[in-house]
Amino acid sequence: MLTLEEKTVLDVMASQSQRAWPSGELKSAVLARLPQLGEKTVRRLFVKLQNARLIQRDGEGRNTQWTLLARGPRDSMRPPVDLSLALLKLRQLARHHVPPGVIGDFQEYLEGANRVLGMSPSDSRIRSAQAWVGKTARVEPGYPMLAPEVDDAVFDAVCAALYRDESLAIAYRTADVPEGELRDYLVLPYAIVEKAPFWYLVVSLRRSSGAQGAPFLLRMDRISTVQSRGFIMQRDAGFDLAAFIRGEKIFEWFPEPPEPVVLRVTEPNGVRSPFRAARLAGDQRTTEEPGGFVLTATLTPSLALRNLLLGHAATVELLAPEHLRARIAAELSAAARRYEGPAVTPAPAAE
Repeated sequence: MLTLEEKTVLDVMASQSQRAWPSGELKSAVLARLPQLGEKTVRRLFVKLQNARLIQRDGEGRNTQWTLLARGPRDSMRPPVDLSLALLKLRQLARHHVPPGVIGDFQEYLEGANRVLGMSPSDSRIRSAQAWVGKTARVEPGYPMLAPEVDDAVFDAVCAALYRDESLAIAYRTADVPEGELRDYLVLPYAIVEKAPFWYLVVSLRRSSGAQGAPFLLRMDRISTVQSRGFIMQRDAGFDLAAFIRGEKIFEWFPEPPEPVVLRVTEPNGVRSPFRAARLAGDQRTTEEPGGFVLTATLTPSLALRNLLLGHAATVELLAPEHLRARIAAELSAAARRYEGPAVTPAPAAE
């Protein structure tokens, strides 16, 4: 049975399984994952894995390169039906939340799962699993906007570097236009965050002085090119992704402290409001009144909440807090002025 240290070596090499790894670079990648090991210990791991015919050596001294021989499960691998189903749904619903091909045998297990669920469904469990793949889906909430495309090669390179804590040279487009100015960054990826319709990369920037800056966000769709720069930066062990998200206004999940919110919900013609079924908070309370009800809950006055209330303004009135009521009233007044007259369409351009 392989030790944790041996599995780490194979895991690092599996991130680029077809590559011949220079010995020094492979050693740095392993030490980045297991800094408590010494260089001699890592070299002994290489030799042990070579003797086990899991990796292959080519060259001597500084020219030594290592190639991965172990490709994970063989073609005959058949994961259990339930595991096969779970793997394929994971790929379907969270493809970019799994590093591409860097978790050792993961790709081979996916191929095995495809083989299992692609078999003739003589087994009732396989029939049920095949049907289940098409029975669940995820529809992202938010604006009716198409998500900007992220180049697959960029996504794969970023995810692989994130998995290995490897530094990257990034060419970044500063505006949402193809001809936007490109800016070069040398960064260490800290995390990837999905906030529909965008994907964000949390990075630490290497300054000209050599010091690392505080983590900040880059939009994945604005990344033009990515190049590996090895292990020249070190991750802050105290970085807390959940705390970072709470502090980032761009995510608009927790931009202001929660406070009591009071809504009056009307139900025209007796049609039940969706606000009865979809709870907004754990402490939500409703008080019935003629034609509807009053809803009280502790909520975060975010942009998402304002958009929700604006979208239901015909049947939902915000009673408190006053500052949020005033902002919504101003937006509704501006919209009313814009729509009170007939639409004026632009004149066709002269040919």
